[in-house]
Amino acid sequence: MKQSSLSNLVQPFHVMELVKAADALQAQGKPVIHLSIGEPDFPMPEPVEQALIQAVSAHKTRYTAALGLPELREAISRHYEQQFKVRVPAHQIVITSGASAALMFACLALINRTDKVLLTDPGYPCNKTFVQMAGGVPDFVQTHEAQNFQPSWADLREQWTRHTAGVLLASPNNPTGTQLNAQSMKDIVHGVNTLGGFVIVDEIYQSLCYDQPAQSVLQLTGAPSDRMPVVVINSFSKYFGMTGLRLGWMVVPDTLLPAIERFAQNLSICPNTPAQWAALACFTPETLAICEERRQIFKARRDFMVTSLPKAGIELHSTPDSAFYIYAKSPYDSERYCKDLLEQALVCAVPGKDFSEFRGSEMMRLSYANSMDNLKTAIERIRLFNKGQLP
Repeated sequence: MKQSSLSNLVQPFHVMELVKAADALQAQGKPVIHLSIGEPDFPMPEPVEQALIQAVSAHKTRYTAALGLPELREAISRHYEQQFKVRVPAHQIVITSGASAALMFACLALINRTDKVLLTDPGYPCNKTFVQMAGGVPDFVQTHEAQNFQPSWADLREQWTRHTAGVLLASPNNPTGTQLNAQSMKDIVHGVNTLGGFVIVDEIYQSLCYDQPAQSVLQLTGAPSDRMPVVVINSFSKYFGMTGLRLGWMVVPDTLLPAIERFAQNLSICPNTPAQWAALACFTPETLAICEERRQIFKARRDFMVTSLPKAGIELHSTPDSAFYIYAKSPYDSERYCKDLLEQALVCAVPGKDFSEFRGSEMMRLSYANSMDNLKTAIERIRLFNKGQLP
């Protein structure tokens, strides 16, 4: 059967291939430690779990509106006002089947065939796929350690051409665990707006930050509008630990809502209904307290890893301040190093080729979404491996 050109264009997610190899070793009884997957190791908070069970028990499993449950859109609107002191009308909030659907809808609504879209490198590998599926052309902007792997407006402006339609940013960023400061974000949004482009900002790790309060681009722009063409993406997966329930949201200008609604109706019908009812429990004081306690645990793990990795022979060139990732220099070719580390030390980290077109072979990503005991064991294994002292 002849396949489409798009099916050949989309690249595999190499992280998953390495994880398959790690899972195969575990199936043989080997004590593999995962520093690979970007998923919290905590279960969803108990109030959310109970709300999910109650939703299913009450048969709240039928379709909702394509744009999502009105009660949940209202709850997110209140959350923006309480947490970030910014008023976002509930009708501009769209509930989606994870942040992936939100990113896909945003790209479909904003990108024309052959439009160039600026993406930061390193960055989340699926972003280029979303751009390509909308017919656009990913245009990678290399970032550097000196700027914590985040772009400046000058970096983006230098690469902007008459074919550039907009910018897709992530702050905080996967794989670097760093975020843009408010002034840099303000400069970028203003600069892109001046050139008539759009800005999509992925904020799915927004509340997992450790050295400053959580922030949103909406604090700088207010609610999106035609005069401020910003689209914000967020998710219940990371901070709220609901990865498998596949629930996210996006904040869009009024004029994009009809198109987004049509895409949602045709591509997903509606988000997961029980998950939407469960997500209402995310914004209760009890759940937020649980999530804040977990954020402090992630911070302690971050501090441990940042201190311990250099002692184990892994160079750090940036300071991760959010999410649960560290983007580090690989001792040698990262694909070979990660393969060797897995096979010999039973530690699963991932090479940089998924995340970077420019320096993927030099860099690697380590996730600290694992227990402190496992992190300590992993660090010791890495140290012994790097010194050639494994038993």
